[in-house]
Amino acid sequence: MADQPNSETPQALINALLASGFPFQTAVAQVVRQCRAYRLVGEEVAWRDDTGTDQFLDLVAQRGHVVLPIECKKTQKEMLTFLRPSPADRDVNRTRCVYLTQIQDSTRRSALFCSDWQLMPKSAESGFCVVSTSASGKDQRMLERDVQQLVRGTDAYAQRYKHDRNANVAWQDTLIVPLLVTNAKLFVAEYDPADVSLDTGQFAMPLPAKVLPARWVRFRKAFTSAGKDVGDRTVFVIAAPAFPEFLGKLDTLSNGPSPDGRVRIP
Repeated sequence: MADQPNSETPQALINALLASGFPFQTAVAQVVRQCRAYRLVGEEVAWRDDTGTDQFLDLVAQRGHVVLPIECKKTQKEMLTFLRPSPADRDVNRTRCVYLTQIQDSTRRSALFCSDWQLMPKSAESGFCVVSTSASGKDQRMLERDVQQLVRGTDAYAQRYKHDRNANVAWQDTLIVPLLVTNAKLFVAEYDPADVSLDTGQFAMPLPAKVLPARWVRFRKAFTSAGKDVGDRTVFVIAAPAFPEFLGKLDTLSNGPSPDGRVRIP
């Protein structure tokens, strides 16, 4: 049993606790536990990258036939702005993800594919994210690095999940959809590409883009992996305060994947 806290707690300890991302990760895990129909499959789920280095998925959650590998991204000052260069684009349901299916033959073996599924809830979809870490806007980093690591961890978990499925029992397709949950503020910037100067590479001022807050966004683009190239992938980027709402709305709208662009994963 822990002793009672006191006023002499070292400042270095306090600073370390405030800076750590692990408390945020446990808070996200608690949200999963409190959502009906979901179960927390694992925390700090180990996987090994193509260099042999041990890595970890922060969380893995599941509801029925949907498995959710989750990366918890805590930040102190970042804002994520997703670009939408065609304002006429509508929010979408399409979600390109890995899924596990049972081959309908005498073997009833498992196979992994990647294709588009129709999932709720709708959101904006973007392949570009501007990460702002200072008021000047000059201090920027790439979201792709975090998302690519999550995608690779998702693929590794999918292979393990495939290995563990029982071929003697019939089961429906299982979707494996990666989520990045963050306390960063999310925005979507809608604009006409013609408003960007070819001379300066910048927007004219006042800013012509329409910038809107977002609760969640589909971040979709191609990410490298150790295995076969399967094209674009979708990762949901979710503002942490909206995470319970997202889990409550998450659902499949179709009984199967789109046949267009379907790729089998060895």
